[in-house]
Amino acid sequence: MGVGGEHAIYGSEALGVVVKHTLPGFYGRIMDETKLLDPRTFQNKTRLMMRAALPSEYLRRWAVMDDVFGMTTRYLGKVTGTDRDPQMAVEQPFIAEDENQPAKLEDAEAFFTAHGFERVDDQHIINPEVHGVTWYRQRDGILVTDAHARNFRRDLDSVIIPVDLVIALVPPGASTLLPAATQPWRPAEDA
Repeated sequence: MGVGGEHAIYGSEALGVVVKHTLPGFYGRIMDETKLLDPRTFQNKTRLMMRAALPSEYLRRWAVMDDVFGMTTRYLGKVTGTDRDPQMAVEQPFIAEDENQPAKLEDAEAFFTAHGFERVDDQHIINPEVHGVTWYRQRDGILVTDAHARNFRRDLDSVIIPVDLVIALVPPGASTLLPAATQPWRPAEDA
């Protein structure tokens, strides 16, 4: 199906699944706080910045996405590509969509607003590629970025479904930029 910024993607509608392999030696990205020196004031300023994710952070993002947004993603395991660098493989259901009606940025905005998220002000974000597409939900400390229209699908019933978001958990007291979570996210109990 193609190669994106984080994954090689395989699958088809006939199979009913999409398999994503991380790029060799890379486990996606995550957003974290960092301190940068402001050259005008010579003061350190806290900003949000994208960095390479650890394998555990990559797996946690899929667990949160399943629990919070209902996108079932199954970890298939570690694979080794031809260059011998490790990769992780995950599987998601294939989402059929009308290619004439793709998800739009406005759909993503409505999706996050409906789920209780607020957009993070761009002045707090270093990486311009995620300006306007970073969201935070204070009640459980969930920070989501890379919420571009390309990371959503509009299914044949016009339901907007996230398929690949960068998700971080912000524990209470861990952020100086974002308000503290009031009820931190915990994995759903298995029935």
